[in-house]
Amino acid sequence: MSEAPTTLLFFGRVGDRLGRERVLTSLDAATVGELRRTLAAADPACAILLDPTVRASVDRQVAGDEAPVRPGQEIAFFPPFSGG
Repeated sequence: MSEAPTTLLFFGRVGDRLGRERVLTSLDAATVGELRRTLAAADPACAILLDPTVRASVDRQVAGDEAPVRPGQEIAFFPPFSGG
């Protein structure tokens, strides 16, 4: 049985650099932090994900780098929001 695809969404300046969406057919990370490092190692453009101001969410819930990730989840990366 194959893994469910994992959807990565990118917003703001992160999306400007990486595109708005990527789909992973396999997930080689157990946490958000591992996913950031794995993506950055595979694609130099993804080094933006290592910027400590770039936040993450897992299934639409803000998540820290220690948050677990599983196949089939929606994981988003976004810069800090401003405004009111």
